[in-house]
Amino acid sequence: MLQHASRAIRGEFAAFALLLSTVTVSPAQDRSGSSAAVPALHPAGLDPVVRMAVVEAHRRLGDSRCRQLFTDFEAAAGHRLQEHLDLIGQTGQSYLGWLWFVDAGYTGRCAEVGVSAFTSPGSQVIYLCGDRFTRAINRRGIGFLATVIIHEELHSLGLGENPPSSEEITREVESRCGS
Repeated sequence: MLQHASRAIRGEFAAFALLLSTVTVSPAQDRSGSSAAVPALHPAGLDPVVRMAVVEAHRRLGDSRCRQLFTDFEAAAGHRLQEHLDLIGQTGQSYLGWLWFVDAGYTGRCAEVGVSAFTSPGSQVIYLCGDRFTRAINRRGIGFLATVIIHEELHSLGLGENPPSSEEITREVESRCGS
């Protein structure tokens, strides 16, 4: 089990290193707490559907009810996700500019039926499951994809899973932020 986790971490690091070597990193949009501007997206040439989903997630995170997610959930380390955002001088909106969106095709967790995106708690890399993610717009709409982006952002900030289950997290995102 530990050996498998170590390989996964090395793989994630290799993917991140590859991104750093090919994409210019721009700083987060606004560290002052005001984050009305849509964040710079990484990498810059994202699929238009992914870009729309992130922009919609950003819009939703501008609502105070949606922002309560960051105080609703705790990281595995026992602190509220909002505490982590405060520590790094970010808001839920501006933190989206820190995330990297990578097409994982159908490898890793994307090999599992029904998974459209994943990340590891604390990682700033969000893996999108090939065209399964982008095709979901036809069945579920841009709102669902924005929910997935916010769900993965919560994991990026340190939220584990089981508990709460993936379904519970998604229900809470939809309840607070719309569906």
